Amino acid sequence: MLALLRYAHRLLPRTLIIAVTARIVVAALTVAAPLLVGQSIGRLPRVIAEGVDAGFVAVVTALLIVLLLQNVMSLVGETLATRIVNAVDTDVTLRMGHALSSNPGLATIDDPDVTSRLQKVRGRRWEIEAAVRQAQGPVIASVLSLIGTSVALAITVAWWLPLPLMLAWLASTVWLTRLIASQMDLWSGQTEPQKHAWYAFQQGMGKSAKEIRIFGLAPYLRQRHWDNMTAAFEPYWKRRRTMALTNAAMDCGRVAVTLAALVYVGWRASRGQLNLTQVATGMPLILTLGQVDTWMFGLVGRGRAVLTWLEDLARIGPGELSVAADARGHDRRPSSAVLRPRTAAPPVPAGEPPTIVFDDVTFCYPSAATPILDGLSMTLPGGGAVALVGVNGAGKSTLVKLLAGGYRPQRGQILVDGVDLGRLDDAALAVWQRRVAPITQDFIRLPLPAGDNVELGAGQVWAGRVDLDTWPGTPDLVTTGLDATAARAGIGDLIARLPAGWRTPLDKTIPGGMDLSGGEWQRIGLARALRAVAAGAQVLVLDEPAAALDVEAEARLVDGYLELADRVTSLVISHRFSVVRPVPLIYVLEGGRIVEVGSHEELMATGGRYRTMFSLQASRYVAAEDDAGVPR
Repeated sequence: MLALLRYAHRLLPRTLIIAVTARIVVAALTVAAPLLVGQSIGRLPRVIAEGVDAGFVAVVTALLIVLLLQNVMSLVGETLATRIVNAVDTDVTLRMGHALSSNPGLATIDDPDVTSRLQKVRGRRWEIEAAVRQAQGPVIASVLSLIGTSVALAITVAWWLPLPLMLAWLASTVWLTRLIASQMDLWSGQTEPQKHAWYAFQQGMGKSAKEIRIFGLAPYLRQRHWDNMTAAFEPYWKRRRTMALTNAAMDCGRVAVTLAALVYVGWRASRGQLNLTQVATGMPLILTLGQVDTWMFGLVGRGRAVLTWLEDLARIGPGELSVAADARGHDRRPSSAVLRPRTAAPPVPAGEPPTIVFDDVTFCYPSAATPILDGLSMTLPGGGAVALVGVNGAGKSTLVKLLAGGYRPQRGQILVDGVDLGRLDDAALAVWQRRVAPITQDFIRLPLPAGDNVELGAGQVWAGRVDLDTWPGTPDLVTTGLDATAARAGIGDLIARLPAGWRTPLDKTIPGGMDLSGGEWQRIGLARALRAVAAGAQVLVLDEPAAALDVEAEARLVDGYLELADRVTSLVISHRFSVVRPVPLIYVLEGGRIVEVGSHEELMATGGRYRTMFSLQASRYVAAEDDAGVPR
């Protein structure tokens, strides 16, 4: 419980102190109320015989004040508890996001253990909020009222009478807390079916929704979600069913002890050993002790467990990730694991476009048996243009992730002006990433105005919201910034067609918004990369930049790329040889390493792998022209 209180105190210290104070007052009033009730009832015979006196009026008045204050302070505590719970909800959301996005590398989000921990927290995060609500309020009030009520009962009736009631409550609470802990342990081990159920839900409601409905797969996904959630819950339900009889026995035991205490008070009263005031005071105190909730302590234990999961998730670092080796001896730990010490190495020098050297780089994904890159060596000259070609799965996109510092190679080095990216600490690595302007195959598509989707390349937002009546900045700044980028990227016509120009949200589910085609989104991605270059990025990476472009847009892309090539260090990756052909230096990637290098003319003259791929692609166009009767 103290851990939950410390957690809430970090979020809203003053609010927590006031809320706890209110609960303490409520606990004191809970003890005072039965005492005043007993005094009021005890004075009734005298009031009946002699009339109302000042003492009776004072006691009744005090009782009414106590009841009023009890309600007011309970309302204050509940209001503040809601505010604290809202803060907890926000904090848990942010911490889950921070745990997966704060590290510049990508290995954390690809690690199966991390995704399992995330699923555990995601599925039961509400229990943190429930536990904090109980810990800062009802638990404190219950414990204090339990102590106060026991003392009052011992003084009023008999010193030993609270002991069996306390022992019954303690036994029930300890048993229930252990039971809930065992259930939580059982649930936390069912992360795989939970993950698959979540994946099925995302597929049915996310980007695949159109295909899911066209192919009639919605019933299948609903059933898959149900089956996996059932598989996750079944052991949990089984444990609860087996413990149900024991829980009932524990509750019956508490009821029996409470009834016995009431009978004892009645027996003593019948023998004249207790007066009316003692009876009227003692019985409410016994009922209060017998009704103290035990489930709230179980909820606190559950919430504390989930909070521990969240803290473990947030504490995941490179040194905690598992290590395994395959039969060939390749280290299969996630690539951000510490293979060489992370040092506060000097950042990559800024200034001229950097020279980037891949020196005997080997990289293997955690779940893979063989490396995707194996002894790769290549150089991107500073201020020069380089192209990379290869078949699907050759490791081209992986190379881009290594270049951007998303992963660290198991062997070899990636040197940027002589500085090894693998030795940079997180802060220096983040600085390096700001100097890279990428267009990747899975580029960002934000449901924000078009201006934001481009301005993000400069590392900042333009509007940051979808309020169509708000125009951030001045028109002059927008014209000199975004419009200039649009002209270089060739998307001026696209922006002009949008209903509100740069202010148009790029999501049709937002009022006034609209969706873009794949090619239009790719052009927005190109503009974002160019905006990054204008903001100071010195490395331009185009990963399949023409995959969704038409012929005209592709021609503009090639012309614009060659125009930029002498100002930045650039790498273009494409299956379209029309894109890579004008680039002066072309690398051919196959089997995890570079097998050919040279200009288009040199590679064609060599007659190797490049010529084979180029000729195969060209032959398909020639065949298409022949079929259409187009003269060559």
